[in-house]
Amino acid sequence: MKVHQVLADALVAHGVDTVFGLLGDANMFLVTDLVSRHGVRFVAARNENAAVMMADGYARATGRCGVATVTQGPGLAVAGAALTIARQAGTPLVLVAGDTPPGDPGHVQNFAQEPFALATAGRMVAVVTAAGVARDVATAFRLARSTTGPVVLNVPLDLQDEDIVGEAPAAAVAVPRPAGPPAPHPDDVAMLAERLSAARRPVLLAGRGAEPAAAAVRALADRSGAVLATTLMGAGLFPDHPYNLGVAGGLSRPLTRRVLGEADLVLAFGAGLNRWTADHGRLFGQAEVVCVDLDAAALGARWPVDAGVVGDAGAVATAVAGRLPVLERPQWRSAELAREVAAADPFAGLVPLRAPDRIDPRAFLRVCARRLPQRRTTVVGVGHFGGWPNLLLDSPAVDRALIAPWDFGSIGVGLPFAVGAATGRPDRPVVAFEGDGSLLTGLGELDTLARTGAAVLLIVLDDAAYGAEVRKLRPRGVDPSLARFPERDLAAVARALGVPAWTVTDEAGADAAFDAVLPVTGPCLLHVRVHPDAVQEHF
Repeated sequence: MKVHQVLADALVAHGVDTVFGLLGDANMFLVTDLVSRHGVRFVAARNENAAVMMADGYARATGRCGVATVTQGPGLAVAGAALTIARQAGTPLVLVAGDTPPGDPGHVQNFAQEPFALATAGRMVAVVTAAGVARDVATAFRLARSTTGPVVLNVPLDLQDEDIVGEAPAAAVAVPRPAGPPAPHPDDVAMLAERLSAARRPVLLAGRGAEPAAAAVRALADRSGAVLATTLMGAGLFPDHPYNLGVAGGLSRPLTRRVLGEADLVLAFGAGLNRWTADHGRLFGQAEVVCVDLDAAALGARWPVDAGVVGDAGAVATAVAGRLPVLERPQWRSAELAREVAAADPFAGLVPLRAPDRIDPRAFLRVCARRLPQRRTTVVGVGHFGGWPNLLLDSPAVDRALIAPWDFGSIGVGLPFAVGAATGRPDRPVVAFEGDGSLLTGLGELDTLARTGAAVLLIVLDDAAYGAEVRKLRPRGVDPSLARFPERDLAAVARALGVPAWTVTDEAGADAAFDAVLPVTGPCLLHVRVHPDAVQEHF
């Protein structure tokens, strides 16, 4: 056997059945062995950065560890932004990267891969001997799964091609035993119960980390008389609750913004509080902010909190509810507020901007609200356009159904994350929102989408500009022309790359396009020419 075959055995022993990547000298024999001998699905991207994003999208949609592979030198270097996104998000991901032979420093693709991996992914496991392959693979997966975040598994090209002398090393599988959630400290439970009892206008805020505890948090809200809200990534945790205000943050709807501004206590469960959740301090007014999280390092890391409790969201919520009497707050949980929540319409008062061959993006989203399937994975890319889908559409995030890879602020994420999510969850279609500027940074992945045949509806909101830059330059009196670009027929480009596509310029055309693409059973693209003067104030 060759070392690359032992490496393939070790990967499969860890449950790897799907790998995203791009072939090169330092990984092509590994990939071909994974496919031919083990039947692993290989999703061939057109760009290494996109390949790692696909693995990240796969991991976020499934909860499994994503796996990607790139070749040496430029293969790893190109993937730097995607590794940083995964690191910022804490995505469990293993990137198998080839490396140039250590004895050939003059190799044209040689560069210092370890410091680059540490600066981007944050962790690297170097395979240096044939006997250590299985151990090193196990270490990489243990790190990715137990501490969350990407790991670069670095394997030199010459080592991969060595023959195994004697018996091949066994594929070690070290599966860490999951630790149970820590029991909440009685003093912390008493402190939270006291704060909830003393508050007059409490809010329970749940993030994605509280998804398994949604019932317990809801029960605590009902017992304490608190109203409910979620972070963007926790949207949909409390469907049909009469006092669910929806998403808290810069993308809060007017009713949510008004009520949260009156709160005197915000108790957050499993929520990554940051400047956007608090809308840069404008959202919670003078409320005390208390956070419950399994990770002590997360408490106050990105937004100041008045108190923090380390513990499992469900265990803490249940323990606190057990310490409280039923608290009635008719002035806070009023019948009038319940009526307002029930009647809230994100499109109320919308007067769409009009222009020839252009549609107001809010008017288009109004059509989306009527036509998109409720059961879907929603992916929202980064850019000026990104606020509208999250502000105007109800996209339940339960069961990992919302992916917003905004963790590093990198554009060009929508399409590759959609491919990864669709690969991991083929049981439901993916609807991905992307901008024209973002799409054009990775246009080749339309070919990847076409080759996979994945059920992805890619909606491109095209204002022929980098809209965020236009939005920031124009109010300062700076000519935004450098951020504007000629109009391009992106639907024709998509069709040339094998993806059926339609152009939308008005609401009637949007309905006709949805008639053509629904139900989503394969790749398709809507090129939506949006009005350039529509401004998203909060994103």
